[in-house]
Amino acid sequence: MKKYFYEKSKFSEFKSNKTYHELLSMNQEEFTDWAKLMRKEIIHQWDIDGQPPVMGKNEEQIKTGLSKLREFPCEFFSDDDSDEESLGVIKNFNKHQTVVNHFFPTMLKTRITNGSTADDKDLSIYEHFSQDDKLENFVKVMNRAVKRDSMYAWCRSLTNKPEENEFWNGQNPVQFIKDAHAGKVFTGKWEEYDILLHKTKHDNLKRYGTPDEDERTYGNIFYLESQEIKELLQDGYLNNTQISNLGDIPDTEVLKSGKVNKFVYNVRWYDKTEGVFPKIVQSFRLGFGAQPAVNFPALTAKWLYEKYTDHIKQDDPFTIYDSSSGWGGRIIGAMSAKKKIHYVGTDPNPDNFIDELDTSRYEYVADFYNKTCIDKEPEGFGNFFESVSEANTYELFRDGSEVIHENPRFQKYDGKLDLSFTSPPYFNREQYSQDDNQSFRKFGEYNDWKENFLRPTLTTIYNYTKDDRYILWNIASIKIDKNNYFDLEEDSVRILKELGADYKGKLKMLMTQMVGISLNKRSGMSSSIKNIVNVDGKDFKYEPIFVFHKK
Repeated sequence: MKKYFYEKSKFSEFKSNKTYHELLSMNQEEFTDWAKLMRKEIIHQWDIDGQPPVMGKNEEQIKTGLSKLREFPCEFFSDDDSDEESLGVIKNFNKHQTVVNHFFPTMLKTRITNGSTADDKDLSIYEHFSQDDKLENFVKVMNRAVKRDSMYAWCRSLTNKPEENEFWNGQNPVQFIKDAHAGKVFTGKWEEYDILLHKTKHDNLKRYGTPDEDERTYGNIFYLESQEIKELLQDGYLNNTQISNLGDIPDTEVLKSGKVNKFVYNVRWYDKTEGVFPKIVQSFRLGFGAQPAVNFPALTAKWLYEKYTDHIKQDDPFTIYDSSSGWGGRIIGAMSAKKKIHYVGTDPNPDNFIDELDTSRYEYVADFYNKTCIDKEPEGFGNFFESVSEANTYELFRDGSEVIHENPRFQKYDGKLDLSFTSPPYFNREQYSQDDNQSFRKFGEYNDWKENFLRPTLTTIYNYTKDDRYILWNIASIKIDKNNYFDLEEDSVRILKELGADYKGKLKMLMTQMVGISLNKRSGMSSSIKNIVNVDGKDFKYEPIFVFHKK
């Protein structure tokens, strides 16, 4: 039977699955051919097999990840008194919940834009691979991110700390290179290692510490001057592979502004047997500057469903409405909840419907979860007892949330919702598909979108939710340019207040740690990273989940 989820990638079978050392040994023409081949193999796997360029898990691993969700303790909430609106912090980075992504193979085809209208030219990761006019840039990015290893995926810098490079015995970098050439460095367990010279600007190394010309270090990192590299090369201590990323080995460059940049060179070391896969996957996500779509954490959804229905006596399943079903995280949160839940969701994204099954990917993943994790027949009893399903239920729609109230089949939920919770589109920031039914295409200007998508969506939610019930709304304002942004947060709060909802505050859902940004500098920060909270001495970016009560 055909599967409608992807599993482990077949990177190991690719003809382009070379070692990093093999890439360093290529000239530019050979490297370009390799990049083209790798690009072609990935697109074939993506288009034909539905396998995006991620490592993935096999079916048993997917089942194992899903099966852990119901019993997993959702102990990731903590109090927060950093501002008067805060209802607390949610810190959930559990990895098991990410297996839901396997059922939504077009996530990396989503455009995450940075502009002010729906006509932006920001590309998805998929488009960087598939568009012919992006081939030249693709090769350029692979040169920088992979061959020159700008993200330190394969190489490490030689430092004066023995615990970081056990084979270093106190030599200066010039002597180290000579000893490596003589076979005195990489011996024993290190015999398959080699060195690579890397060019960098003098100013860039300053951030690692004060330069010491006698020790030839910036902080702990060794460096050499261009003349030293040239002499080592002339004397035969360096081969072409070890300097393959250097070019002409300049000492300085003069910019048009007249500024003079000085270059220095540091020694890196790497494992010659290590393949470019799977580490190259990180280069696909970061090298193109194309932000990947992020799924809503299923366990966070599960916790919210259970917490914000605690005040209700349960006789029948709680009906929970998700007006933008997204990538399936919230429906799996509902299926894995211990409370009896009937999930009602809608999403017009055509990529998330399986035509040959006449069903949605949401229904497919929910059925997969229920059959795998809930309704497993006890061995030996299947023929004797009629089993009663313990699974939570669902109903899915394909309407836009701004018009779903016109659907007669949906109208039976009018006044019947026990909880409304979603994470809607952030105007045109997340372009899930280019289908004309997507809200950013129907309403290309923000004010039009606000009045004709946001307001009717929230109106339906408010009207259809029972009294004494909660409305949860996960949304964040988005940056347009250096000084302006669309205030989706304030506009959402204002509309729900106008409808009569009682605003209770916001939960702070942690996203990523913000390294190098201190909270005491927030007044000088751009609005794109205004949502920051300190947890256990670390600063995190967060997305707000606004909490409203319908009296």
